[in-house]
Amino acid sequence: MHDPNPKLTHQERKILEGIEEGLRGDASLTRRLRSLGNTGAGTGSAGGTWGAVLRHRLGWFTTVLAIACVALFLLAVASTSSGPLWLFAAVWVVTAVCLMRLLLRAVARRRSAAARRTAD
Repeated sequence: MHDPNPKLTHQERKILEGIEEGLRGDASLTRRLRSLGNTGAGTGSAGGTWGAVLRHRLGWFTTVLAIACVALFLLAVASTSSGPLWLFAAVWVVTAVCLMRLLLRAVARRRSAAARRTAD
């Protein structure tokens, strides 16, 4: 059987330290690893954190909300009740917030891409 915690020789430790130092000094690699975000490693969850899931699905969620807004607006126009109008207003506010988050994310991506181009 092999040892689950093998000991490194002095020469192997020096080589490993050199590799790690080179990787730590690579700013491009650090940016790319940082952009991967929190994958949920070590949290015990296989799918990552809820925040990461919501960030990845925000576009689809916003699209569904926009379709629901249109449907609720048409229902509110055709209805004499005020319920559909209030429901439309609530869904519209959530849709507007999601659109703002998408816009801010796009602006941040564009800025970081421009910063990377000027840094390279």
